[in-house]
Amino acid sequence: MMVGIETIHITASSEKCKNQQNILNPPNMRSWKKQVILLNKLLLIQLLTLAFQVRVQSGQSEKPVYLPEFSLQGTDGRIYSNKDFEENDLLAVIFLSNHCKISQLFQNQLIKIAELLRDKKVAIVAVSPNYEQAILPDELAYSDLGDSFEEMKKRAIRMKYNFPYLYDGEKQRLTQRIGVKITPTVYLYDEKRELFYVGRIGSIDSPNKRETSELYLAIMRALHEKDVAFKRTKVFGTSIKTKEHLLLAEQVRKRYADESIKLTHADDRKLEFYLNHKTQKPKLFYVWQATDKNARDNLMKLSFLYKIFRKRGLRLVTVCIAEKKEEKEILEQLEKAQLSSTNFLSHGHHVAPLAKIIPSEIEKVTPYYRLVGSEGNMLLGKQGEISKDRLRFEILRALNENP
Repeated sequence: MMVGIETIHITASSEKCKNQQNILNPPNMRSWKKQVILLNKLLLIQLLTLAFQVRVQSGQSEKPVYLPEFSLQGTDGRIYSNKDFEENDLLAVIFLSNHCKISQLFQNQLIKIAELLRDKKVAIVAVSPNYEQAILPDELAYSDLGDSFEEMKKRAIRMKYNFPYLYDGEKQRLTQRIGVKITPTVYLYDEKRELFYVGRIGSIDSPNKRETSELYLAIMRALHEKDVAFKRTKVFGTSIKTKEHLLLAEQVRKRYADESIKLTHADDRKLEFYLNHKTQKPKLFYVWQATDKNARDNLMKLSFLYKIFRKRGLRLVTVCIAEKKEEKEILEQLEKAQLSSTNFLSHGHHVAPLAKIIPSEIEKVTPYYRLVGSEGNMLLGKQGEISKDRLRFEILRALNENP
């Protein structure tokens, strides 16, 4: 019995001690201490990271960084790898994108530098890193071309690139291995393919001045000095789109697809107003008939361009010449094209104002499209199938003239 009593007494004493410990060091206090320890650890990590960045900025790198192995297709049809540049003492890998405004600024400079250094055993390679489907429509509003491989080919031909232009947009292996986040960004490697310069091509205030080009100066320094310290400069440009950005792009496209499509009956006065009303931004008129196959195909092209440029202020007005009984069919075609512009249905004598924008020498009135400037001046007028590239170029030029 005494043993039992003692056991009970000891247990009670243990519980008492435990309660006293809880009073002195409650559970929430212990949790708080753990949080403080965790915060201190995180702070230490941040300080170490900051210290590393400072060392990198000042030209001190923790350890050498080398160019990863790559094998990428060029716009000229060739497959390029590290081996293709073994004879070059220096290799500049420059990440560009067609739709990036800053990348476009430096195109001419890169062509000049490549030409000047052709006999210096210096190779320049451009790489397009964007996952095309992850780019938002309005992000394309400052370029005549997107970032698909086919559009890369067009850019290389139009600009007469004298260096390889490689596509890494689909798998993005080189992009991920290097860790580049913004276009344009330069990665400059020595003969051992050790990285010694990361940063911008040059100043955005003077993109065509070779004397202020960090890329050119870094190359010259490496050609004339034995030991070149690592250097990093701040980059300005457009964030690279990866598959991780695809969900947002799909949500935006779905939002466009879900927009309400309206078709309004227009009399001659309403048409007259829209045709003559001046705006600060360009307007695009499209006259069509539902029975014309070319006209229906054009709707898809117009929808594509409108989604790109509408946030920059492009106004699109479509006028379908038809009878009222065709309204349902016309609305279905507009919905299929996801064309949420200003859409009119006009017939009979109400179409008379259209004669002001359609040249009299045109035998077949529809389909006809006309791009008008902010002063009401015609920038482009064509009958028949829409040339998407040509129209996109003219819209871009008109918007750039009236930003």
